[in-house]
Amino acid sequence: RAGPGDAAQNAGGSVLDMTGLDRIRALDEVAGTVRCDAGVSLERLLRVLPPRGWFPPVVPGTGRLTVGGAIGSDVHGLDHPAAGSLARHVVALELLTADGEVRTVTPGTALFDATAGGLGLTGVILSATLRLKRVTTGLIAVSTERARDLDDLLARFTAGGDRLPYASAWVDLSARGRAAGRGVLTRGEHAPLSVLPAHARRTAARRQREPWAAALSALPGGLLGPAAAALVDEVRYRSAPR
Repeated sequence: RAGPGDAAQNAGGSVLDMTGLDRIRALDEVAGTVRCDAGVSLERLLRVLPPRGWFPPVVPGTGRLTVGGAIGSDVHGLDHPAAGSLARHVVALELLTADGEVRTVTPGTALFDATAGGLGLTGVILSATLRLKRVTTGLIAVSTERARDLDDLLARFTAGGDRLPYASAWVDLSARGRAAGRGVLTRGEHAPLSVLPAHARRTAARRQREPWAAALSALPGGLLGPAAAALVDEVRYRSAPR
């Protein structure tokens, strides 16, 4: 399975790759659930579900996680205050335990509590059924504001409350002095189809990326030294609305 934070690293031992179990087995549009193998990536769910009017209940900072790894790490997303972590949205999972038994595990049991966030210590997650979120499009309407320092950033974050379900903050670690901790606060919500222009409605189900983010992700990791990184941080900060 693939989870955040290199949790699968096991020096001198073995790591079990579950990405071969990658079938989406059923989408129940009445119950609003999807049943899939543990090796299905969240990125794949984000490609498959929005065109059908559904969205994963929790989306972390990367789509490269597998469903099994996400449950084993009990990941959270940008809507954590409202949605909680992924375990809250698991209806059931199949778990292969050390005795060779495949068990159906449901919330409210000790085995479920030990498995969600248990980093694989209770066994191997084979599949899971997740409760989904109903959406009209896969696009997010975003509002962005600039904060002059860390205190301002935290105050803006708190003042926003739960007005919009998704929220994150980028902090400029290159800033010094009175600007230390300055950053950009981004909030978002799912955009209804009615507010989109005609050309956007045709691509409403696709995941979108900022052009600058795509360009930066293509750069080799060691290419940005301190001076270049500071310049990139400055551009990112200045490009955000006040």
